[in-house]
Amino acid sequence: MADAVDHFCPFAPLHPLPRLTADLPGCGGRLRVELIDFQVEEIPLYLPSGQGDHLYLWIEKVDVAAESLRRHVARAMGVSNRDIGMAGLKDRRAVTRQWLSVPRSAEDRLGRVDTDRIRVLEAIPHRNKLRTGHLAGNRFVLRLRDVVPDARARAEAKIAVLQANGVPNFFGSQRMGHGGSTLAAGWALTQGAQQMTRVQTPDGTTHVLHLGDRSLRRLAASALQGEVFNRTLAERMARGWFNRVLPGDVCQKPDTGGTFTTDDPAREQARLERREVVITAPMWGPKMIRPNSEAAELEHNVLAAMGLTEAQFAVLGSLAEGTRRPIAIHPSEVTVADEVDEQGVPSLVLSFILPAGSFATVFVHEIAGPIPGEWTGDDLDDGPSLENQPDDATDSVPSSESQPCD
Repeated sequence: MADAVDHFCPFAPLHPLPRLTADLPGCGGRLRVELIDFQVEEIPLYLPSGQGDHLYLWIEKVDVAAESLRRHVARAMGVSNRDIGMAGLKDRRAVTRQWLSVPRSAEDRLGRVDTDRIRVLEAIPHRNKLRTGHLAGNRFVLRLRDVVPDARARAEAKIAVLQANGVPNFFGSQRMGHGGSTLAAGWALTQGAQQMTRVQTPDGTTHVLHLGDRSLRRLAASALQGEVFNRTLAERMARGWFNRVLPGDVCQKPDTGGTFTTDDPAREQARLERREVVITAPMWGPKMIRPNSEAAELEHNVLAAMGLTEAQFAVLGSLAEGTRRPIAIHPSEVTVADEVDEQGVPSLVLSFILPAGSFATVFVHEIAGPIPGEWTGDDLDDGPSLENQPDDATDSVPSSESQPCD
């Protein structure tokens, strides 16, 4: 007889994520047919100074998971995993370039780091260890292969709408774990689960979770926060409130990051249209700034519909202290080029910059679909989150197959 299930998670990751440009046809295509099709370059908040007790390494990796990179560098240089500083985690199935830091005392072992898939391009001293979130954003160059004949025109039409209105700042499906397992772990934590637990998801799958692992607990709590955020954003879009400031909304100033609860929606609406403020949605936790009035009702209704309460997030403690997240982002330096490979297969090359904490695959999801009669899922990515994750976050297990884009 099968082992008993400890918990039943009542929801799965929201799928497919809604599109702001759903009324426009997409360009289709497949992402990550080749590793070179997904390129990411970190944009740092600052460059190393050339002096100090830490050594910043500008590293290129190919098809290497973020935590595998951390462990490899630690072993090669004879230091602890915790001595390695990273501003953000980068996808596995990609060519990525990023800074990480190591103690300068290990500099004489720098030559041991390079492998056939990992290269140190620069090494420069700096005063402090690199910390999570110490990045301004990420530059992407992505290739969609086997797109429709008029792919460029379709993409440019969508991009014009998204640049004018913003891209919905959803968490990508990779944040929720394979089959929603990380999200299910977050639910189990709110139910008091500890150590080894078995959680069943709505599709009948049972996930065996090792919640004694702090890195999993932190990622699980973040996934649960992210799912509530996604559903709150989806509800605003369904009601036509994506670009409308509600009474009691918590807004944020992009230049300073300061947040406030609005007492004058008309005033903040004008500031929103000038991009002086952004609307935020909840990343629930005890320290989160609360909305009031109509915005508070919306956010509590979404939470209740998921069978969650504020008290359950309080149980998570330091794993989910709570914050706010902008519901829209504005990509910059966006370019589109169409190409045909040697086999005559058309492709579209997208280049753009996204702010830290946002998902390239969500932007591509908007551009790629919908295409009538074709698959309408949004699992365009097969790597870990591009969001700034905790230092000890873990990677999801990637698929070896390319992902279709609808």
